Amino acid sequence: MNLYVGLLLVLAVVMGSVLGLIYFRRWLKAPELAVQHDITDPYSQFVAMLFAVLLGFMVADAMQRFGDARMTVQQEASALGNVYRLAEGIGGEHQLKLRSLCKQYAKTVIEDEWPKLASKQDSKEAWKVYRELWAECSHYEPKSTRQSNAQSALLESMKAVGENRRLRVEALHSGLPVELWAVLFLGGGTTILFTYFFNAKNIKIQAVMVGIVSLVICLNLFLLMTYDDPFYGDVMVTPSAFETQLKLYALD
Repeated sequence: MNLYVGLLLVLAVVMGSVLGLIYFRRWLKAPELAVQHDITDPYSQFVAMLFAVLLGFMVADAMQRFGDARMTVQQEASALGNVYRLAEGIGGEHQLKLRSLCKQYAKTVIEDEWPKLASKQDSKEAWKVYRELWAECSHYEPKSTRQSNAQSALLESMKAVGENRRLRVEALHSGLPVELWAVLFLGGGTTILFTYFFNAKNIKIQAVMVGIVSLVICLNLFLLMTYDDPFYGDVMVTPSAFETQLKLYALD
């Protein structure tokens, strides 16, 4: 989610919560609320505790998935770099071909695939280059022990490229389902609503407290939305690991 749009939504919800309190106070007068305190207090604590645990778990899980996606990208790029370096052990035309494909794969991921990740799509062109890399490594026939060892190492590195690539693509579909988002928003609204049933003698003080509660809930939901999709928004996993590899390739 865009940072500025998210902050505007947070501000709007906080203001709406405070206005809701003012309207609620006109509907239920202070004496009526005071009578219900013994019932309201345990229920509100129960609801708030359940929602806090659920929201905290969801935020922690989203941040973990975001970190895993970033690590997956770094490992994929690192394995590709290993393929580029190990190609030297083969030499000749195969070395040039492999290194050319490594450069092509990195460029395709950066320029073609990465913009598509935001819309939960991968690149057919990147898959094509990936298959060509595999074919070049697996079809090569070594003529010496050195080349045989180099090919074995190349195949291991290509396995790492493939595994991390598949994990990266699968991460596109690991976000929270719509049903769970509905539960979280409903739970947040219910928690804010329960704050209206308390009767502070000074409504201004209660308005500040309601605003703080709604602010904390909204910021956590915003944090969850920010980290839920690792490849979309202002805070996202970038292809910097592949860009670094291209810079290293250019040194040769």
